[in-house]
Amino acid sequence: MFGRHKAVATMLVGAAALALAGCSSGGSSASSSSGSGGGGTTELTFWTGLTGPDRPAVEHIVDGFNSSQSKVHVTMQITPWDVLYQKLLPAYGSGNGPDLIGIDSNQIPVYASKSVIQPLDALLGSGGVDQSTLVGPAVDAGKYKGKIYGLPIENTPVLLYYNKKEFTAAGLDPTKPPTTWDEWIADAKKLTTGSGPDGKPTQYGMALGVHDTIEVLPILMWQNGGGIASDDGSQVLLNSDATKKVASQWAGLVANDHISPVGLSGADADKLISAGTAAMEVNGPWATTGYKNAGIDYGLAMVPTGPNGQQITLGNTTSLALSAKANKAKTDAATQFYKYWTTVDSQTYFALNTGFPPVTSNVPDSALASNPDVAMFSKYAKYARSLAPGQPNFASIQGEVFDPAMEKIENDPSSVNATLDAAANQLKSLLQKNS
Repeated sequence: MFGRHKAVATMLVGAAALALAGCSSGGSSASSSSGSGGGGTTELTFWTGLTGPDRPAVEHIVDGFNSSQSKVHVTMQITPWDVLYQKLLPAYGSGNGPDLIGIDSNQIPVYASKSVIQPLDALLGSGGVDQSTLVGPAVDAGKYKGKIYGLPIENTPVLLYYNKKEFTAAGLDPTKPPTTWDEWIADAKKLTTGSGPDGKPTQYGMALGVHDTIEVLPILMWQNGGGIASDDGSQVLLNSDATKKVASQWAGLVANDHISPVGLSGADADKLISAGTAAMEVNGPWATTGYKNAGIDYGLAMVPTGPNGQQITLGNTTSLALSAKANKAKTDAATQFYKYWTTVDSQTYFALNTGFPPVTSNVPDSALASNPDVAMFSKYAKYARSLAPGQPNFASIQGEVFDPAMEKIENDPSSVNATLDAAANQLKSLLQKNS
């Protein structure tokens, strides 16, 4: 499954990277560095961590590709994300890495900066996939220093889930979710009710995670002209006035208006929604099954627009990367595999069987009509942005700088200036220019 746990697992990459220090030439196993010689079958090894409900669809497409022709055979190894990230860099360092990897796009810069994967120009254009048919933000997510090192195999924006039953009980129209911050905040306050023995609400308007979670606060910062850093990595935005204003405002809503519990993890936020004790949460398609099983009658909507009036949300992408040691036969084989992955039939099957929208923009709306949730995620995919594109130190930026700062501010909104100034100084030492 692609989702929150993957962001947590990527924290292990920093430790794994140490195993590759001094081994920047990359590597691949014998099967990876040699292709078919005289018209035989080219073997491709493919490692990924897509172990959740999306796994059967991934296996179906790989099996379908292998059965569709006899020139290329893909052998896929699926392992949990934490296991994958622990062994991947050491495997490349020892020359035993796979030909293809399917990984979180946030990790593409880690491998590209160590030269263990290669740019994917050969997989696009003449003889390859027409880039204009791919969802633009999903392609951008796989870039490092202006080159494409990862192409999307799974991609989604995050959207606003809201509990229709709780909306109705609060006198709100369940067919009209909030579309602006003013409406969102007003609804969240109205949906925050009751008082338990500890004085806290018995029902919260929102479940806002601030650690081990899909990040929501950066979306709000983007919607006010702020953020963590500029996309090219040249400018720190974390202590800008626009960012500070958002952090202060939303931390105050949590700490003072109690629209959400303080210091939630992503898993805790999900539990509140599933229990019906929180009415709204920003989340991805992986949440739909759990909420349905919990009996939640939910609606989906775009994340409400902020002060700049722009529709913006966070994108989550799993990217396909190719070993730097792959020769022409391997590269040609990878091109054929990716072309099969991105056919309309493959993408329609994948979307309807996983809940994730297509990574291509040429799947007709009618093909997705049987799953309204997929259609909704597909509709808003073009408005997604990557959290910290092109940053090899992404895990540290998120886990050591951003999340701790946000949690501290939630506990003490008055600390916003000092906290974000200090976090910005930390960020400067981690940030790399991505151009």
